[in-house]
Amino acid sequence: MDISLEQSLAAVVRFIQDNSEEGTQLYFDEIPENFYVPSVYFQVPYSAGRKATLSSYCTTMTMNIWFMAHLDWDAQAAAASMRDEIMLNDCQVPIVDEAGKETGKALRVTPPTTRKVDEGIVQLSLSFDVYFQPEEEKTMMQNFQLAWQKTR
Repeated sequence: MDISLEQSLAAVVRFIQDNSEEGTQLYFDEIPENFYVPSVYFQVPYSAGRKATLSSYCTTMTMNIWFMAHLDWDAQAAAASMRDEIMLNDCQVPIVDEAGKETGKALRVTPPTTRKVDEGIVQLSLSFDVYFQPEEEKTMMQNFQLAWQKTR
């Protein structure tokens, strides 16, 4: 089973949702003017690409996730708690299928970092790699003949 970029992003969102405080509001597009706290805001991830092998490429996706609360300490506690959950899970986030059932596979993420962004907002940052290669039609080798020539 190949894991798509969308599944990888969804896995991180699902892990954070499942491990957040009860009643935490999730925001994705924009933060409303009168936003609810505690809440988590998922910024649009950014990426960097590089060549991985002769025929494959790697995209490193970085997610910056804001934990928002009334007080700086509460936001820090929520972000640090999530950081610790990820690290205690060996920096692996379970992959789920379209029905929400765990597949038995996991997404390996970098050890997360936290930093204060603003009053009551602490950012959790993590990255993961997605590898891909061009879809090419390949031909299997049918026969391989090796001729030896004896020399003096």
